[in-house]
Amino acid sequence: MSERMRASLYGVLSIIALMLISSLMIALIVNFSDMSSSAFKWTSFITSVLVLMIGGFIGGGKTEEKGWMTGLIVGVLYVVGIILYQFLAQDAWMYENQLLYFLIFVVAAIVGSMMGVNTRK
Repeated sequence: MSERMRASLYGVLSIIALMLISSLMIALIVNFSDMSSSAFKWTSFITSVLVLMIGGFIGGGKTEEKGWMTGLIVGVLYVVGIILYQFLAQDAWMYENQLLYFLIFVVAAIVGSMMGVNTRK
């Protein structure tokens, strides 16, 4: 397995772990407070962007060059996983405005990965 794919796998696995932890925290906050629907939507979106940046950062930290490519791979793997989950588990292909969210997620992973490559040196 190439170094870039191994780094991308580390990034995606860290995204999955951080998403599970952050989902639990958001669920506890929603359960024990009176968070509105729009606040929940924005909280989960911002958390997702931050988690993807962290996952890209971890993936980029494992490589030494071309952080944008590692971030692109991490972001695309995450988006493909989400699309497969929606298609198989929820019987839905894509929802409205979701393409824009996916683009933002990929860009966040790319930016995080570029920062991760630059901090390694």
